[in-house]
Amino acid sequence: MRFALSLCGLMAVGMFTMLATPRQAMGDDGDATWVTSIAALDGSGQFVATTANGLLLREASVVRFEADNPSQLTPLYQHPAAVWRVVVLGDGQRLASVDYRGNLIVYDVESKQAKSHEQAFKRWCQTMIAGPDGKSLVAGNEAGEILVWDLAKEEISSSVELDEHAVTGLALSPDGSQLAATDGGGHVHLLSWPKLESIGIITIGEETAWCVAYTDEGRSLLVGSADRQLYSTPAEPDAEAKPIWKGTDWITQIAISPSGEVAIAEIGGRIRFPSAGESGEPLTAESGVWGLSWNGSAQLLVGTRKNGIVSAGRSWAWLPAEASDRDQQ
Repeated sequence: MRFALSLCGLMAVGMFTMLATPRQAMGDDGDATWVTSIAALDGSGQFVATTANGLLLREASVVRFEADNPSQLTPLYQHPAAVWRVVVLGDGQRLASVDYRGNLIVYDVESKQAKSHEQAFKRWCQTMIAGPDGKSLVAGNEAGEILVWDLAKEEISSSVELDEHAVTGLALSPDGSQLAATDGGGHVHLLSWPKLESIGIITIGEETAWCVAYTDEGRSLLVGSADRQLYSTPAEPDAEAKPIWKGTDWITQIAISPSGEVAIAEIGGRIRFPSAGESGEPLTAESGVWGLSWNGSAQLLVGTRKNGIVSAGRSWAWLPAEASDRDQQ
Protein backbone atom coordinates (compact mmCIF):
# COMPACT_ATOMS: atom_id res chain seq x y z
CA MET A 1 0.00 0.00 0.00
CA ARG A 2 1.28 3.50 -0.85
CA PHE A 3 0.01 6.59 0.92
CA ALA A 4 -0.37 9.56 -1.43
CA LEU A 5 -1.01 13.29 -0.98
CA SER A 6 -1.23 15.65 -3.98
CA LEU A 7 0.25 19.13 -3.55
CA CYS A 8 1.21 21.63 -6.29
CA GLY A 9 1.74 18.98 -8.93
CA LEU A 10 3.76 16.73 -6.63
CA MET A 11 2.83 13.54 -4.85
CA ALA A 12 4.04 12.59 -1.37
CA VAL A 13 4.42 8.83 -1.33
CA GLY A 14 4.88 6.75 1.82
CA MET A 15 7.42 3.97 1.38
CA PHE A 16 9.42 1.73 3.69
CA THR A 17 13.11 2.20 4.38
CA MET A 18 15.44 0.14 6.52
CA LEU A 19 16.31 1.81 9.78
CA ALA A 20 19.68 1.48 11.52
CA THR A 21 20.97 -2.08 11.45
CA PRO A 22 22.49 -3.33 14.71
CA ARG A 23 25.96 -4.76 14.72
CA GLN A 24 26.30 -8.48 14.28
CA ALA A 25 24.34 -10.23 17.03
CA MET A 26 26.75 -12.57 18.79
CA GLY A 27 26.25 -15.51 21.09
CA ASP A 28 28.34 -16.14 24.19
CA ASP A 29 30.87 -18.14 22.17
CA GLY A 30 31.16 -15.56 19.39
CA ASP A 31 28.87 -17.28 16.89
CA ALA A 32 26.26 -15.16 15.12
CA THR A 33 22.77 -15.54 16.61
CA TRP A 34 20.01 -16.38 14.16
CA VAL A 35 16.58 -14.88 14.78
CA THR A 36 14.15 -17.47 13.45
CA SER A 37 10.72 -16.00 14.35
CA ILE A 38 9.15 -12.90 15.93
CA ALA A 39 5.76 -12.41 17.62
CA ALA A 40 4.03 -9.46 19.30
CA LEU A 41 3.73 -9.97 23.05
CA ASP A 42 1.07 -7.29 23.54
CA GLY A 43 -0.10 -4.04 22.01
CA SER A 44 2.52 -1.86 23.72
CA GLY A 45 5.49 -2.55 21.48
CA GLN A 46 6.80 -5.58 23.38
CA PHE A 47 7.89 -8.53 21.24
CA VAL A 48 9.40 -11.98 21.66
CA ALA A 49 11.67 -13.88 19.28
CA THR A 50 13.29 -17.28 18.89
CA THR A 51 16.99 -17.84 18.26
CA ALA A 52 19.41 -20.44 16.94
CA ASN A 53 22.92 -20.67 15.51
CA GLY A 54 24.83 -22.81 13.05
CA LEU A 55 24.91 -25.81 15.39
CA LEU A 56 21.23 -26.73 15.57
CA LEU A 57 21.62 -29.11 18.54
CA ARG A 58 23.18 -26.40 20.70
CA GLU A 59 21.14 -24.60 23.38
CA ALA A 60 19.24 -21.53 22.20
CA SER A 61 16.94 -18.94 23.77
CA VAL A 62 13.57 -17.29 23.52
CA VAL A 63 14.15 -13.55 23.98
CA ARG A 64 12.18 -10.40 24.62
CA PHE A 65 12.71 -6.93 23.13
CA GLU A 66 11.05 -3.57 22.55
CA ALA A 67 10.12 -2.43 19.05
CA ASP A 68 11.94 0.89 19.50
CA ASN A 69 15.14 -0.90 20.57
CA PRO A 70 15.24 -4.22 18.68
CA SER A 71 18.99 -4.70 19.12
CA GLN A 72 18.58 -5.20 22.88
CA LEU A 73 17.51 -8.84 23.32
CA THR A 74 16.70 -10.06 26.85
CA PRO A 75 16.76 -13.88 27.27
CA LEU A 76 13.63 -15.35 28.89
CA TYR A 77 14.30 -19.11 28.84
CA GLN A 78 16.30 -21.74 26.98
CA HIS A 79 15.69 -24.74 24.77
CA PRO A 80 18.15 -27.63 24.43
CA ALA A 81 18.25 -27.09 20.65
CA ALA A 82 17.67 -24.37 18.05
CA VAL A 83 14.29 -22.70 18.65
CA TRP A 84 12.19 -22.30 15.53
CA ARG A 85 8.85 -20.75 16.44
CA VAL A 86 7.21 -18.86 19.31
CA VAL A 87 3.47 -18.32 19.81
CA VAL A 88 1.91 -15.80 22.21
CA LEU A 89 -1.12 -17.14 24.08
CA GLY A 90 -3.97 -15.14 25.60
CA ASP A 91 -3.14 -11.50 26.31
CA GLY A 92 0.57 -12.19 26.45
CA GLN A 93 0.25 -14.23 29.64
CA ARG A 94 1.94 -17.33 28.23
CA LEU A 95 4.37 -18.23 25.47
CA ALA A 96 4.81 -21.52 23.65
CA SER A 97 7.90 -22.39 21.61
CA VAL A 98 9.13 -25.39 19.66
CA ASP A 99 12.65 -26.43 18.70
CA TYR A 100 14.70 -28.50 16.29
CA ARG A 101 14.06 -31.72 18.26
CA GLY A 102 10.29 -31.17 18.47
CA ASN A 103 10.46 -30.15 22.14
CA LEU A 104 7.66 -27.85 23.33
CA ILE A 105 8.10 -25.34 26.15
CA VAL A 106 5.19 -23.38 27.66
CA TYR A 107 6.32 -20.30 29.60
CA ASP A 108 4.32 -18.27 32.14
CA VAL A 109 5.32 -14.62 31.65
CA GLU A 110 4.33 -13.42 35.14
CA SER A 111 5.86 -16.24 37.19
CA LYS A 112 8.77 -16.72 34.75
CA GLN A 113 8.26 -20.48 34.96
CA ALA A 114 8.94 -22.68 31.94
CA LYS A 115 7.50 -26.18 31.54
CA SER A 116 9.16 -28.47 29.04
CA HIS A 117 7.46 -31.28 27.10
CA GLU A 118 10.20 -33.38 25.56
CA GLN A 119 9.63 -34.28 21.89
CA ALA A 120 5.96 -33.33 22.17
CA PHE A 121 5.84 -32.93 18.37
CA LYS A 122 8.26 -35.83 17.67
CA ARG A 123 10.46 -34.10 15.09
CA TRP A 124 11.69 -30.69 13.98
CA CYS A 125 8.81 -28.22 13.57
CA GLN A 126 9.33 -25.27 11.26
CA THR A 127 5.87 -23.90 12.01
CA MET A 128 3.42 -23.65 14.91
CA ILE A 129 0.31 -21.52 15.51
CA ALA A 130 -2.28 -21.12 18.25
CA GLY A 131 -5.72 -22.68 17.87
CA PRO A 132 -8.57 -20.17 17.47
CA ASP A 133 -9.89 -20.87 20.97
CA GLY A 134 -6.51 -20.26 22.60
CA LYS A 135 -6.69 -23.69 24.22
CA SER A 136 -4.46 -25.55 21.78
CA LEU A 137 -1.37 -25.36 19.63
CA VAL A 138 -1.08 -26.62 16.06
CA ALA A 139 2.34 -27.68 14.79
CA GLY A 140 3.64 -29.20 11.57
CA ASN A 141 6.78 -31.32 11.60
CA GLU A 142 9.36 -32.48 9.09
CA ALA A 143 7.74 -35.93 8.83
CA GLY A 144 4.60 -34.45 7.24
CA GLU A 145 2.43 -34.58 10.36
CA ILE A 146 0.11 -31.95 11.79
CA LEU A 147 -0.30 -32.33 15.54
CA VAL A 148 -2.64 -30.54 17.96
CA TRP A 149 -1.47 -30.01 21.54
CA ASP A 150 -4.13 -29.60 24.25
CA LEU A 151 -2.74 -26.97 26.62
CA ALA A 152 -4.94 -27.98 29.56
CA LYS A 153 -4.38 -31.75 29.28
CA GLU A 154 -0.74 -31.30 28.21
CA GLU A 155 -0.94 -33.93 25.49
CA ILE A 156 -1.52 -34.44 21.78
CA SER A 157 -5.29 -34.42 21.26
CA SER A 158 -5.34 -35.12 17.51
CA SER A 159 -3.04 -35.49 14.55
CA VAL A 160 -3.04 -36.22 10.85
CA GLU A 161 -0.37 -37.39 8.40
CA LEU A 162 -0.39 -35.42 5.15
CA ASP A 163 2.31 -37.08 3.02
CA GLU A 164 6.05 -37.60 3.11
CA HIS A 165 6.86 -33.90 2.68
CA ALA A 166 7.77 -31.62 5.59
CA VAL A 167 5.09 -29.17 6.73
CA THR A 168 6.53 -25.70 6.14
CA GLY A 169 3.69 -23.27 6.95
CA LEU A 170 0.33 -23.14 8.73
CA ALA A 171 -2.54 -20.64 8.77
CA LEU A 172 -6.08 -20.64 10.16
CA SER A 173 -8.94 -18.95 8.32
CA PRO A 174 -10.37 -15.83 10.03
CA ASP A 175 -13.55 -17.68 10.99
CA GLY A 176 -11.54 -20.55 12.48
CA SER A 177 -13.14 -23.23 10.30
CA GLN A 178 -10.28 -24.10 7.95
CA LEU A 179 -6.57 -24.88 8.30
CA ALA A 180 -4.13 -24.38 5.44
CA ALA A 181 -0.76 -26.17 5.47
CA THR A 182 2.06 -25.78 2.93
CA ASP A 183 4.60 -28.52 2.33
CA GLY A 184 7.90 -29.38 0.71
CA GLY A 185 6.18 -30.87 -2.32
CA GLY A 186 4.62 -27.60 -3.47
CA HIS A 187 1.12 -28.21 -2.10
CA VAL A 188 -1.38 -26.43 0.12
CA HIS A 189 -3.43 -28.89 2.15
CA LEU A 190 -6.86 -27.66 3.25
CA LEU A 191 -8.31 -29.26 6.38
CA SER A 192 -11.38 -28.66 8.50
CA TRP A 193 -10.89 -27.31 12.00
CA PRO A 194 -10.96 -28.78 14.59
CA LYS A 195 -11.55 -32.23 13.09
CA LEU A 196 -8.55 -32.07 10.70
CA GLU A 197 -10.57 -33.78 7.97
CA SER A 198 -9.18 -33.29 4.48
CA ILE A 199 -11.06 -30.74 2.37
CA GLY A 200 -8.69 -30.94 -0.57
CA ILE A 201 -5.32 -29.93 -2.00
CA ILE A 202 -4.11 -26.99 -4.06
CA THR A 203 -1.03 -27.61 -6.20
CA ILE A 204 1.28 -24.59 -6.30
CA GLY A 205 4.16 -26.15 -8.23
CA GLU A 206 6.92 -28.72 -8.00
CA GLU A 207 9.11 -26.78 -5.57
CA THR A 208 8.60 -26.18 -1.84
CA ALA A 209 5.66 -23.98 -0.85
CA TRP A 210 7.24 -22.20 2.11
CA CYS A 211 4.56 -20.01 3.64
CA VAL A 212 0.83 -19.27 3.53
CA ALA A 213 -1.57 -16.55 4.70
CA TYR A 214 -5.32 -16.01 4.37
CA THR A 215 -6.57 -12.83 2.69
CA ASP A 216 -9.87 -11.44 1.42
CA GLU A 217 -11.68 -12.37 4.66
CA GLY A 218 -10.58 -15.98 4.29
CA ARG A 219 -11.66 -16.48 0.69
CA SER A 220 -8.14 -16.42 -0.74
CA LEU A 221 -4.61 -17.50 0.12
CA LEU A 222 -1.18 -16.02 -0.52
CA VAL A 223 1.57 -18.62 -0.89
CA GLY A 224 5.34 -18.06 -1.10
CA SER A 225 7.33 -20.60 -3.08
CA ALA A 226 10.89 -21.79 -3.65
CA ASP A 227 10.35 -21.00 -7.35
CA ARG A 228 10.71 -17.31 -6.30
CA GLN A 229 7.07 -16.46 -6.90
CA LEU A 230 4.23 -15.25 -4.70
CA TYR A 231 0.94 -16.93 -5.61
CA SER A 232 -2.69 -16.03 -5.02
CA THR A 233 -5.34 -18.74 -5.00
CA PRO A 234 -8.92 -19.20 -3.86
CA ALA A 235 -9.01 -21.14 -0.58
CA GLU A 236 -10.77 -24.04 -2.29
CA PRO A 237 -9.75 -27.57 -3.33
CA ASP A 238 -8.07 -27.86 -6.74
CA ALA A 239 -8.11 -24.08 -7.17
CA GLU A 240 -5.77 -22.53 -9.73
CA ALA A 241 -2.82 -20.77 -8.13
CA LYS A 242 -1.76 -17.69 -10.09
CA PRO A 243 1.64 -16.01 -9.69
CA ILE A 244 1.27 -12.34 -8.79
CA TRP A 245 4.85 -11.39 -7.97
CA LYS A 246 8.28 -12.74 -8.86
CA GLY A 247 11.30 -12.17 -6.65
CA THR A 248 14.94 -13.18 -6.89
CA ASP A 249 15.08 -15.96 -4.27
CA TRP A 250 12.87 -18.32 -2.29
CA ILE A 251 9.89 -16.48 -0.75
CA THR A 252 9.78 -17.88 2.78
CA GLN A 253 7.85 -15.36 4.90
CA ILE A 254 4.57 -13.46 4.56
CA ALA A 255 3.35 -10.87 7.06
CA ILE A 256 0.14 -8.84 6.76
CA SER A 257 -0.30 -5.63 8.77
CA PRO A 258 -3.54 -4.59 10.53
CA SER A 259 -4.26 -2.27 7.59
CA GLY A 260 -3.75 -5.06 5.05
CA GLU A 261 -0.22 -4.19 3.88
CA VAL A 262 1.57 -7.33 2.66
CA ALA A 263 5.29 -7.81 3.25
CA ILE A 264 7.16 -10.78 1.85
CA ALA A 265 10.70 -11.91 2.62
CA GLU A 266 13.17 -13.77 0.46
CA ILE A 267 15.62 -16.14 2.08
CA GLY A 268 18.51 -14.09 0.67
CA GLY A 269 17.54 -10.97 2.63
CA ARG A 270 15.23 -8.93 0.41
CA ILE A 271 11.95 -7.57 1.77
CA ARG A 272 9.29 -6.58 -0.72
CA PHE A 273 5.88 -4.93 -0.61
CA PRO A 274 3.89 -6.33 -3.56
CA SER A 275 1.23 -3.63 -3.41
CA ALA A 276 3.86 -1.07 -4.38
CA GLY A 277 4.05 -2.74 -7.80
CA GLU A 278 7.16 -3.20 -9.90
CA SER A 279 8.30 0.33 -9.02
CA GLY A 280 8.55 -0.54 -5.33
CA GLU A 281 12.23 -0.89 -4.46
CA PRO A 282 13.02 -3.86 -2.17
CA LEU A 283 14.63 -3.44 1.21
CA THR A 284 17.73 -5.53 1.71
CA ALA A 285 18.90 -6.87 5.05
CA GLU A 286 22.60 -7.57 5.44
CA SER A 287 21.93 -11.27 5.96
CA GLY A 288 19.17 -13.79 5.23
CA VAL A 289 15.66 -13.22 6.60
CA TRP A 290 13.83 -15.87 8.61
CA GLY A 291 11.24 -13.90 10.58
CA LEU A 292 8.78 -11.03 9.93
CA SER A 293 6.34 -9.28 12.24
CA TRP A 294 4.45 -6.01 11.98
CA ASN A 295 4.32 -3.48 14.80
CA GLY A 296 1.04 -1.82 13.86
CA SER A 297 1.12 -0.74 10.21
CA ALA A 298 4.10 1.62 10.25
CA GLN A 299 6.98 -0.59 11.39
CA LEU A 300 8.18 -3.98 10.18
CA LEU A 301 10.49 -6.07 12.36
CA VAL A 302 12.83 -8.42 10.53
CA GLY A 303 14.65 -11.41 12.03
CA THR A 304 17.93 -12.13 10.25
CA ARG A 305 20.53 -14.89 10.15
CA LYS A 306 23.53 -12.80 11.24
CA ASN A 307 22.39 -9.32 12.21
CA GLY A 308 19.80 -9.89 14.90
CA ILE A 309 16.55 -7.95 14.47
CA VAL A 310 16.45 -5.03 12.08
CA SER A 311 13.59 -2.62 11.61
CA ALA A 312 11.93 -0.98 8.61
CA GLY A 313 9.77 2.13 8.88
CA ARG A 314 7.82 4.43 6.60
CA SER A 315 9.51 7.35 4.90
CA TRP A 316 8.16 10.00 2.57
CA ALA A 317 9.39 11.33 -0.77
CA TRP A 318 8.08 13.86 -3.28
CA LEU A 319 7.40 12.55 -6.79
CA PRO A 320 5.75 14.20 -9.81
CA ALA A 321 2.01 13.56 -9.64
CA GLU A 322 1.93 12.09 -13.15
CA ALA A 323 4.64 9.56 -12.25
CA SER A 324 2.79 8.51 -9.13
CA ASP A 325 -0.44 8.19 -11.05
CA ARG A 326 1.34 5.89 -13.49
CA ASP A 327 2.68 3.75 -10.62
CA GLN A 328 -0.82 3.22 -9.28
CA GLN A 329 -2.37 2.11 -12.57
